[in-house]
Amino acid sequence: MKSLFHSAMLVSLILLSSGTDALAQRTPIHPVSLEIHGQVRYADSKTPAANVIVRLESFSGGMIGQILTDRQGKFLFSGLASTQYILTIHAPGYLDVQNSIDLLTATSDYVNAYLTRQPERQVSRSVGYLDANVPGPARKEFEKAQAALTERHNSEEAIRHLEAAITTYPKFFEAQLTLGTVYMDAAQWEKAEQPLRKALEINPKHAKALFVFGELNLQQNRLAAAEKALVEGLRLDNRSWQGHFTLGRVYWQTGNLPKAGRHVALTIQLNPSLASAHLLGGNILLRANKYEDALAEFEEYLRLDPKGSYASSVRQTVNSLRSSIKASKKA
Repeated sequence: MKSLFHSAMLVSLILLSSGTDALAQRTPIHPVSLEIHGQVRYADSKTPAANVIVRLESFSGGMIGQILTDRQGKFLFSGLASTQYILTIHAPGYLDVQNSIDLLTATSDYVNAYLTRQPERQVSRSVGYLDANVPGPARKEFEKAQAALTERHNSEEAIRHLEAAITTYPKFFEAQLTLGTVYMDAAQWEKAEQPLRKALEINPKHAKALFVFGELNLQQNRLAAAEKALVEGLRLDNRSWQGHFTLGRVYWQTGNLPKAGRHVALTIQLNPSLASAHLLGGNILLRANKYEDALAEFEEYLRLDPKGSYASSVRQTVNSLRSSIKASKKA
């Protein structure tokens, strides 16, 4: 039985070691136009919340778009790529509403959100919206970059507009952060580093910028720097599944299974539909010799992503585990 478990573990560990780069990169564009839409209401009156900011970000933290709700409190983001997103709804005096959205296995998602008033003593938490000091020409270049990304999926065009925006206004935080994430989506790690560092110089206490910078360092195998950025980001926003998941991957790479397991478990609590978190969780449990728990995580991965890049190899691992567990119970 030991050799069977060892074989299964090797298969699954190879999956993670060969796939960490792919997890950070944008999934290829779905042939069908994908969209996220929904409606925002006030929780106390149930009336539509008009002119409320709705912000859409990619997994790595770069802004995809920012719009206002209409008179009925409705909003729509269309022409999206098949990947994972964070949707944040912000209104002064109300608690921010944040949703994780997975368009990897669906063509659309509907968000029905309710705004709850902030407690009187609660300090409002900034979510990093556009700087009011950004001059008009820089803002127009940034909007052109957004259109290039969301409507035409043209990263090269977006980069040109982002660089123009930054040349006009070097302290343009959103442009610097977005430029860094666009380069990261293309796995151009060295080009991503300069704008991300500049973004953190402008706003060193921005949680998502720290998470993106942590991912960049992980991709370049600078694990200590990645850990430092991610821990700082989680101090600012401990409810971020991206932050916990990336830090869990850092600890997996360093062989610190207890810490890796803790952060992956938090990731799954915050975003139970994230297939890659269940895959990593299965590997951690397998290495810890918790075979039945590992099997459950691998099965959940296959349920969430049955046609994914690793599905075939995971099925082989699952079959080996089932056979081994069955044999051990008979012994």
